[in-house]
Amino acid sequence: MDKVWQHAPTKPVLISGALGGPFCIYTCTPLRNALTLGSQDRSSGCIGLLRKTFRGGPQAGWTGGVAPAIVACPQFLALGPIYHLLNNTLRGMLEVPEGSHAMAPAFWACFGAGMVETFLTYGSQSRNAQMAYNNSMVSFSSVEEGVRKRLKLNKTYQLWGAGAGPMFIRNVLAVAAVRALAPALRERVQLEGVDPRTKAVLCDMSCSMAVSVVTAPIHQLFNFMVTTPNVASMPRRGRVKLAKEFLQRQYLVAKKPTGPGIAVQYTWRISRIAARDFAMRTAYVSTLFTMYMSIERTLVSLMRP
Repeated sequence: MDKVWQHAPTKPVLISGALGGPFCIYTCTPLRNALTLGSQDRSSGCIGLLRKTFRGGPQAGWTGGVAPAIVACPQFLALGPIYHLLNNTLRGMLEVPEGSHAMAPAFWACFGAGMVETFLTYGSQSRNAQMAYNNSMVSFSSVEEGVRKRLKLNKTYQLWGAGAGPMFIRNVLAVAAVRALAPALRERVQLEGVDPRTKAVLCDMSCSMAVSVVTAPIHQLFNFMVTTPNVASMPRRGRVKLAKEFLQRQYLVAKKPTGPGIAVQYTWRISRIAARDFAMRTAYVSTLFTMYMSIERTLVSLMRP
């Protein structure tokens, strides 16, 4: 148990998690909301989606941001200790030597931490997405966009629901980027003249950006599922079919129609929407990560004994 407690957050890290985490999550709400709108809008570019988040005034960009910010406090504080508890337990079971990084226990620990993060954040993040959709796509939508149905909001304390599966996969991959892949990269990369802490941050960001290639479409699938009316009442098979159709329509180029009434066929060419969603997901992750790490480093420096 001592090995677990040695990974308990220090005072500066606790403060940055309790205050900095919610601050960063709330500040980045417009970027998060723009991504949400992108799951239902294939025609707008990055700037166009950001503009749509502010429909209704400057404050509209932060629509729905309070709930994720509140949940960010336990989210930022709990995931580190939970990961280390699982990782150290598995390392002990597999008799992994001290001082070495092992991918297998690290990945399974990421699996557990990702599950806990999903339970903690599903309700607040799905509600945030639904509020952003209701504001920009319903209350202030243009005539050309057509009439859309206002969504019923999820409860902040809801643990699971439509879209939770993609969210869980996204969370596991995001945690694995920092906890499993980044330490392996740090062991293999030599950066002359760079202190260990800066090297760790660079490796964390590099792995997070690389994983965004996969997490961007998964994140958008989550947004699509929670902002599409009646998905919650669909049978499982219907949800799977809808998810497949979304991923094809959003990220693959359609073949030219061969005749009326013929189902749309898709090539394996990647659409321009994939680049847009990847760019926006990368911008969100890098902004959030940079802000949080800056707050944490400042507090560690100021509160150093």
